[in-house]
Amino acid sequence: MKLYFLLLALIFAWETSEAQTSSTVQGRWTAERAGAWSASQGWLLGTNYIPASAVNELEMWQANTFDPDGIDRELGWAAGLGMNCQRVFLHYLAWKQDPAGFFGRVDSFLVIAAAHGQKIVFVLNDSVWNPEPQAGTQPSPVPRRHNSGWVQSPGGRALQDPQELKKVENYVKQTLARYAHDERVILWDLLNEPDNTNGNRFRAEPWFKGVHAFRLLKASFEWGRQIAPDQPLTAGLWMGNWEERAVMGAFNLFQADNSDILSFHCYDPPEGLRNRIHEVQTYGRPVLCTEYMARTVGSTFAACLPLLKEAGIGALNWGFVSGKTNTIFPWDSWEKVYPEDPDPWFHDVLRPDGTPWSTQEAQLLRSLSEKN
Repeated sequence: MKLYFLLLALIFAWETSEAQTSSTVQGRWTAERAGAWSASQGWLLGTNYIPASAVNELEMWQANTFDPDGIDRELGWAAGLGMNCQRVFLHYLAWKQDPAGFFGRVDSFLVIAAAHGQKIVFVLNDSVWNPEPQAGTQPSPVPRRHNSGWVQSPGGRALQDPQELKKVENYVKQTLARYAHDERVILWDLLNEPDNTNGNRFRAEPWFKGVHAFRLLKASFEWGRQIAPDQPLTAGLWMGNWEERAVMGAFNLFQADNSDILSFHCYDPPEGLRNRIHEVQTYGRPVLCTEYMARTVGSTFAACLPLLKEAGIGALNWGFVSGKTNTIFPWDSWEKVYPEDPDPWFHDVLRPDGTPWSTQEAQLLRSLSEKN
């Protein structure tokens, strides 16, 4: 126990020091340019999208399991609900094993998305869930476990290996450069929840992960500024204080000071969401909520989506079609056995056949989207 608290103290000391020395990477958009971008987009409504046939990002993007027919069908359903935007996770290893094929599949995805009126937010890397991604055949989902197969990108080993990080740099720069002027891509989310320790579920999580993840976060903004795409760059706030700079910590401070538009995650009930909206609006930049909606903790479409619409904040909930990610089950399904499907679902909107879990939710989505 003493060792645990000593570790926490060391991490806090590092974050405090790093926060004090953090600076804005040169090239950040002005607030005026960010505002013009936001005005051109209108109100964004959609999901964090992965096809029901994929257990994780690698299964979505690798050649043997890329599912254009399923993607076409499901994005058609999204358009039918009034959605116009999807946040989509890419993966470093899918690029590493086959750069040309990877980009070809991304190209195909963008053609399908555009045909259904879906603007795309790409997430380049991710610090959430399994830190040991492996290219090739992906594991079958663990029954009734939330996101049992989801993997980090680039992964724990790459975070700690300078030679591997050079390849990650190539991946980030090549991807940004290829789609830098592509109007179908509207935003780059550089690193998802960089300081997430995943509840200490994985022994392979890097020691002092925050130190390594912060370096990747900062480098990702530097690489992004070098490419200077037409689209804004962001890295979403997700935990901690977002308003009082003296206690924000290295990650929140750096993300807030370097994102062209502010993005954030909030699975809180309405009162918590109101507080988060107030905090992010203090920065005077456009705002996008890139993760919300977890029914059993009070973050529902009915309770939260009207608040986001009223504030002019785009809303991308987690999960769309119930499938291999098993995100109808809650986070605690990693520790607790669910003998049957939960009621209500935790995430997700549609059943595998495209019918909504809740007709009332589907009506609300259509109603709010029609008022753009």
